[in-house]
Amino acid sequence: MIALLAAGGFGYYTLCTLFIIICILLIFMVVITPSQEGGMAAAFGGMGSDSFFGTKAHQHINKFTVFLAVSFLVLAFWINWTNKGGVTATPGVAPKSSIEEKIKNLPTPPKGPDGSLPPPNK
Repeated sequence: MIALLAAGGFGYYTLCTLFIIICILLIFMVVITPSQEGGMAAAFGGMGSDSFFGTKAHQHINKFTVFLAVSFLVLAFWINWTNKGGVTATPGVAPKSSIEEKIKNLPTPPKGPDGSLPPPNK
């Protein structure tokens, strides 16, 4: 069902919003992850980060951080896939950007009788 929503504009913005939320949560989880030296808890004057979240908090924090990292990668690929057009793109042919299409459709400058460009007007 989400894939059907992603085909339209609403699904794309929903995926982007979810992606931003996951990015913020991932940053937060990396910051609060305890390390051997005490992490951010030691920087702010305390070594009790484990006691704040519980005795086995580092296991839950690590699992949730891995979940967020995998979600980050999956959503990044999914947003890219929906933005490109996914399956509708022609295999073997790189999709052209709108700028390439505009450059291709520009009028050609007039040429002189010998095939050279005329001198610029001053």
